[in-house]
Amino acid sequence: MEAVWRQRLSRAVVLVAGLWALAAAPPALPAVRESSFLEPATTRYHATASCYDRADWAALVSSGYPYLSGNETSVYGLWRYEIRQVALPTRGCQALERWRQTPALMVSVWIFVLGHELTHAQQGDFYNAPWSRPFNEVEADCGGFAKFQRIKLELGITRRLRPPPRDFARCPLKKAKARLTNGAWPAP
Repeated sequence: MEAVWRQRLSRAVVLVAGLWALAAAPPALPAVRESSFLEPATTRYHATASCYDRADWAALVSSGYPYLSGNETSVYGLWRYEIRQVALPTRGCQALERWRQTPALMVSVWIFVLGHELTHAQQGDFYNAPWSRPFNEVEADCGGFAKFQRIKLELGITRRLRPPPRDFARCPLKKAKARLTNGAWPAP
């Protein structure tokens, strides 16, 4: 009789220990997750932002751009036109979410990428891209630079940051035009 009680007690202890271990385990991160941190910057464009882990990012890039298969890490972001989603790899989301600890240049690059993809959202709205005409990548690069400060503020990033260097993207630098002052050209 005593042996039966010991056996039951040991089974109960193992069961309780197993349940406790499961309850104490950290939750697994989902492969694709929405980013509430990026929401303030995407809301104005009626879009969402999602973060993709390495495997899902590779699958997403390979399915949409088969010629980039094997080079998925060189793709920084995608605009998913059909579901109005900015898709970023997890490393980009984490760099923005942890903006205080991430090196300044990396935060700047990811703000630029977010601006680039949101410019594609505007292109889709204005030109029915990619159906009426393909997305204009140079225009999107220029949009990434133009939206930089606004996105930084919308995300609540208070750190002093400068946009990435101009040679990072294909946006030509426009020359400033001289303005007339009181009907006359300014003195040289």
